[in-house]
Amino acid sequence: ARRALGIGREPVVLFVGRMDPIKGAPILLDALSLIEEPIVPHLLMVGGDGRKDPEIRKLRARAQRLGIEDRVRFLGPKDHSELPLLYNAADVVAIPSYYESFGLVSLEAMACGTPVVASRVGGLTSTVRDGETGFLIPWRCADPFAERLELLLGNRQLREQFGAAARQVAASYAWSNIAAQMLTVYQRVAG
Repeated sequence: ARRALGIGREPVVLFVGRMDPIKGAPILLDALSLIEEPIVPHLLMVGGDGRKDPEIRKLRARAQRLGIEDRVRFLGPKDHSELPLLYNAADVVAIPSYYESFGLVSLEAMACGTPVVASRVGGLTSTVRDGETGFLIPWRCADPFAERLELLLGNRQLREQFGAAARQVAASYAWSNIAAQMLTVYQRVAG
């Protein structure tokens, strides 16, 4: 996956989502700037509408102010079929949202065996198992995001352990499992 995307050995954090303030991308940029050597992570940001997007302009300016613009790549929107390649190329997927109704990105990343560092909000609290498939951050600030990203990026064994657990959790969301659970609920209600 990394070779196909032209990515080297550097640690990679992936963000997938709308370039909307509610998605918390500034928190992620701030967190990236706090991570200290020898870990020098690169951030791939998927979403938005290229250079025309005012949010991307703001994020580019923020990355420049933080001195990390050379480590942040804005990839623009991607077709859903391209996302598995990106999830597999990443070491960690970050979701610093202020709100998520379900958080499909977390489940997609986990299905690819990629651990997730996410805000403790909405549906993310159901999909990401804190300390097992990734980490849930209860505060909307960069420091705890940086700490957890640094922990995962610096520990391959932990990433692999979380990734394996993430695949198992994601498998439990297969349509056949969800349909069986719904049938059980309907039978209980009707019964």
